[in-house]
Amino acid sequence: MLNYRHYQQAHLGYGISRERKISQQRTLALLRFLVVSVILLCYFVLDRDLNREVLIVLILSLLLSAFIYFNKRIYVWLASHRYIEFLIDEILIFTACFYSGGLHSPYILTLFLPLLVHAVSPMSKQLVMVVLVTISNLILIGLTTVMYWQLVAHFTACLLLGAVFINILVFNDVRVWSTYAIHDGLTGLYSHQYFWDQLRSMMQPGNAIKTFSLIMIDLDEFKRLNDEHGHLEGDRVLKEIADTIKSNVRDSDTVARYGGDEFAIILPGIGYKMCRSIVERLSTSIVNLGYFDHVSIGAALYPDEADTAEGLVNLADTRMYRQKRDNKKQSI
Repeated sequence: MLNYRHYQQAHLGYGISRERKISQQRTLALLRFLVVSVILLCYFVLDRDLNREVLIVLILSLLLSAFIYFNKRIYVWLASHRYIEFLIDEILIFTACFYSGGLHSPYILTLFLPLLVHAVSPMSKQLVMVVLVTISNLILIGLTTVMYWQLVAHFTACLLLGAVFINILVFNDVRVWSTYAIHDGLTGLYSHQYFWDQLRSMMQPGNAIKTFSLIMIDLDEFKRLNDEHGHLEGDRVLKEIADTIKSNVRDSDTVARYGGDEFAIILPGIGYKMCRSIVERLSTSIVNLGYFDHVSIGAALYPDEADTAEGLVNLADTRMYRQKRDNKKQSI
């Protein structure tokens, strides 16, 4: 289960992170387009002659940015292959600087742009690699034109300080932001969105977890408790039940507040017999708290009973509501 815990931590906020990368990728294409457009406009307005090679590079950058920005399939794919676009940017920057003055080129500062884009990622290993490639590109520009080591040292210090400063700020921001985004504010359990993201990511090809169980829980008489004792008491009971559920499963299991008085649990590596035992233990523990006479629980097994996230949730949900109807009949 330790291996799964590492897997779960690595995929923490999977859906949020992916959407963030896609948004960043499209924003980067737009920024590149605007920067190149401004450079071209300045040259034409100031009536300066552009080096033909530099003009080609700028036009290619402009077309590339427009192509990425307006092609969803491309910028979604690049969000998962960011190094490809980074290397293309480095090649374009090198070419523009090589043909326009080397280390004294007006385009030398554009080295900061791709570096700062990767600095907004909390992944330190990725940032270190990008920094090394950027500094190598800076040195290569000097070696292939006219080398000024003092200027290289100055730019290197600025690149390092800028990247580290932004990375620290963004990392702290993302850590706080993601904590609120993936956890339910009342119970501290995982959120509805995180539950779906985790469920879908566990069904991806190549996942180390080949089988798992899903449990859905509904508190049958929670509305009556809210009506009789008020919402503050209802909130307190929800917190207590959330703690009870967590104490009856493993740390490696994903426990989420699905909505209202419903909870969902993903149990990696758990088969049918063990799942039934956990369901009985959960039912007994919740009822023993003294707030409800019974609780409705449904379960489903992946991949034996369903091989899609929607199908698995629907099956567990159907079984949960079937038990809920049976409980109502017994109460009459």
